[in-house]
Amino acid sequence: MTNRQLIAVLCAAIALLVYLSGAVAVRRAMTAAGIADPALLADGMLAAGAAGAAGGLAMLVLFLLLDRWLLRPAAVLGRQARRLAQSRLADHAIEAPPHHRLGPLPDATVALAQSLREARRDMVRAMETATTEVARQKEWLEAILLDFSDGVVVCGPNHQILLYNPNAARLLQSPESLGLGRSLLNLLTREPLLHALERLEYRRAEGVAAADLVSPFVCATVDSRAMLHGRMSLILGPVREVNGYAVTLTDIRAEIADLTRMNVLRRTLSTGLRGPAANLRAAAETLTGFPGMSPEQRAAFEQVILAEGTEIARQIEVLSSEYRGHELLRWPMGDIYGADLVNCVSRILREDCEIAVIAVGIPQWLRGDSYSLVLLIKEVLLRVHRATGAATFDAETRLAPRQAYVDLSWAGPVIPVGAIESWMEDELDASFTHLTMRDVLDRHGSDLWCLERSDGRAVMRLPLPLAVTSEPVAPPAPLPPRPEFYDFGLTDAQSLPASLAERRLRDLDYVVFDTETTGLKPSDGDEIISLAGIRVVNGRILSGERFERLINPQRKIPRSSIRFHGITDDMVADRPPIEVVLPQFKTFVGDAVLVAHNAAFDIAFLKMKETASGVAFRNPVIDTLLLSVLVDGDEAAHSLDAVLGRFGISVPNRHTAIGDSMATAELFVRLIERLESQGVHTLAQVMAASNMAAEMRHAGASF
Repeated sequence: MTNRQLIAVLCAAIALLVYLSGAVAVRRAMTAAGIADPALLADGMLAAGAAGAAGGLAMLVLFLLLDRWLLRPAAVLGRQARRLAQSRLADHAIEAPPHHRLGPLPDATVALAQSLREARRDMVRAMETATTEVARQKEWLEAILLDFSDGVVVCGPNHQILLYNPNAARLLQSPESLGLGRSLLNLLTREPLLHALERLEYRRAEGVAAADLVSPFVCATVDSRAMLHGRMSLILGPVREVNGYAVTLTDIRAEIADLTRMNVLRRTLSTGLRGPAANLRAAAETLTGFPGMSPEQRAAFEQVILAEGTEIARQIEVLSSEYRGHELLRWPMGDIYGADLVNCVSRILREDCEIAVIAVGIPQWLRGDSYSLVLLIKEVLLRVHRATGAATFDAETRLAPRQAYVDLSWAGPVIPVGAIESWMEDELDASFTHLTMRDVLDRHGSDLWCLERSDGRAVMRLPLPLAVTSEPVAPPAPLPPRPEFYDFGLTDAQSLPASLAERRLRDLDYVVFDTETTGLKPSDGDEIISLAGIRVVNGRILSGERFERLINPQRKIPRSSIRFHGITDDMVADRPPIEVVLPQFKTFVGDAVLVAHNAAFDIAFLKMKETASGVAFRNPVIDTLLLSVLVDGDEAAHSLDAVLGRFGISVPNRHTAIGDSMATAELFVRLIERLESQGVHTLAQVMAASNMAAEMRHAGASF
């Protein structure tokens, strides 16, 4: 019942009470006077009725005056103030009612609203100024990038291109695949790129300074038309989370061609002249043993042939050494931390072949082409495994005079020299370079041999150049991550004795999550292909505490679904199945309240996989779609796009699991403010109100 209705009823009740009181008073007075005539009594009651009617009319007039001067102006003022309070970023003016007797209250409310609007305008102006400054800096950055002779590409954590300069477009030579939001993996051979990123991830986890998180690599365009030297650096956030990476690219086709020609020349010289030199030596030995020559002739001939043969052999070795050194200087190289090299090989073999590689000793700094060395070491260990049956290897990087050794040891027999030599011309990887073992060894001025250690273990030894700083450098001790913010209210919230249902909404921990799927019906075989979540604590979005996984659905992804989320079969081919990812997500969620938009859809997919994954989600679930119904009514649209537009929320990477999780988290925080303004403060109240809204919308859909 509204205030106006209440006052109207009250006025009617007072009028009735006046009439009844008057009637009773008249009757008593006439009875006391001894008047018993019915006609006189009727006249008296009529007079009392007239007095009651006059009182009722007076009360009606009073009510109309109150309604005009107090109730209606107060209601109008209240509606305007409520609208302004519930829409934090809106700029609604409040106007004082034209006819009122509320005294200074309307003018004070208008002044207060004007101050609030000015404050909001100042905030908007500050945001616009910041946006303008960012745009200006972006223009400067674009101008600088135009002058770079190298190609520059900046990517997000999922390899989507965020920025590139014209030289990058020229080098990549693929206008149909190059563009903002496209994947760099569609332009460059993925293995060297992912290997460089993996190395940098290892360095970041070890606490290496951001300025030192740089890794060179060599790759090719996917069509093999260009060979490029790249240099990758990580882009870190405030808590050292990886927000993306930057890559500079240089065309090295001419350098590679020169190196190839030098290799051919060196090999021709080596194989073409060593034979004649050996023949000369053989002839000299024959002549030395020929008895028909005079001693003088024999001595002179022997000296000439032996001297020429020795000189030819010496020149060949010098020439070969010079070319080998020249190649080492020209091929793009970088410093490699021994632990990174071993870790990369270990991961590949563990995943592909169940071969264990154990890092031992103190890692040293080396110099070389990391990707080709990983391919070489991986192939060597596979060959040793096939030859000896060894499945566990120790890997150690050791200092030696003017170089370092990569020692790979196992319990088993030594590999003969002939067997190692037979491996040299086999290709390691055909993705873009057709590398052979001999190519990698020549590139690094190295060789490969096997020996037996004093403890009986066999060792395959690979000598490599030392890093530019030849002193061994240990990585700094990892630092604890800087917290995103300080909130001492967390301890108080956890010590509250009230049950979860009676906890304030702002005091709860939430995980806002979203899924991308192959289709809309899990009961018909549709599967989750992406799962993401972000944590919200005490009404704040913790952007650093997120969960994001691509999932192999073990079925084809329909084209009709790909056009919505952009996830292809290739992107999930090497990803784990839902049975692996769902327990990880359960660990991330813990006891937090789950939040999603149209939650019934996402929960249905999770429930379908609980038995296979061995986990169960018994967490409370809040649906922001139903919360939107509560605050804005059922007449408005409540799709995620519609609600985000209504609240003025814009989040990049929409229609991805992590992008929609971020958008829903921002929406949920805004909805909490609206709910609190309507008197909904606890989880129990939200659940009850959501159930009521669901019943009103008949939202018992099944998937």
